[in-house]
Amino acid sequence: MTLADPTGYLLTSIRSDPGVASFTTRVRCPEPMGKMLNPAGAVIDEGDARGPGKWIRFIVITQLGRTRLKRAPLQEVRYIVKSYGVSHQDAELMAAAVSDSVHAVGHRISPSGVVVFTTFDDGGQGAESDPDTGQPMAGVIVTVGALTSLLP
Repeated sequence: MTLADPTGYLLTSIRSDPGVASFTTRVRCPEPMGKMLNPAGAVIDEGDARGPGKWIRFIVITQLGRTRLKRAPLQEVRYIVKSYGVSHQDAELMAAAVSDSVHAVGHRISPSGVVVFTTFDDGGQGAESDPDTGQPMAGVIVTVGALTSLLP
């Protein structure tokens, strides 16, 4: 049996939230988008993670783990949602928008049949610098309660 995966629905929920969209629609999972090239090899998009002085806003969702409840078709899935900003304050503001978009949101059913009962902001880590790029980022832990199987 394949477990229903609420990751895609979480991503689209965050990306389509007006508060988050006011910062960026670059919401990725599980890693930032790399450079995009056209067939001739010319750069179409520099990607998300850029060097100092070229930073842009983007968000990355990474699954931390999944717990299935005993004898019930329920699961709790935990994610870290990292908001990369152009400053530490900007990253914190983006993380707050992510938190607002997911905290205490109730029952939803995705078009593909994933049933999500609740999503919660389960805490954050505050603003820090990405160890690879030095870009300011702020993380939010998100917990999703969902069914383990898809609705038909």
